[in-house]
Amino acid sequence: MRGILGAGLVFVCALVMASTQVAAQGQGQDGRGGGRGQAAPLQNLQVLPKDIARQDLTRLMRSFTAALGVDCAHCHTGTNQERFKDDLPTKAVARKMLQMSMAINNDLLKDVGTPAEDGALQVTCFTCHRGTLKPLTAPPAGGGVH
Repeated sequence: MRGILGAGLVFVCALVMASTQVAAQGQGQDGRGGGRGQAAPLQNLQVLPKDIARQDLTRLMRSFTAALGVDCAHCHTGTNQERFKDDLPTKAVARKMLQMSMAINNDLLKDVGTPAEDGALQVTCFTCHRGTLKPLTAPPAGGGVH
């Protein structure tokens, strides 16, 4: 089960990284609605690509909740239409952590070890958090090695 969850998180993070690369090239899909009967445009995207599809954003947010063992209310307040608000400090922390993981994958690990497969990331939220809000900073008692 842990392997499946980890693989899913890697896929979602890879999707976000690919969306970031597409947005940087000036290409990409709007995917944000705004037409008749569709959801309002996404607002207040500060780290993620402004043209990320709503479906991709939802998948990414769900990967965060799984990787950290939290629910949406950990970073967001109000209704679904108010998710853009910056009312909680945890949202600012999430943005910093996303920037950190992007820098690790794009810059710090580019010449270290065996490269990740195309579209995959070496480091995701799950790498450290493993389903908990606060990652372990030391091995479990007894060294954690058997």
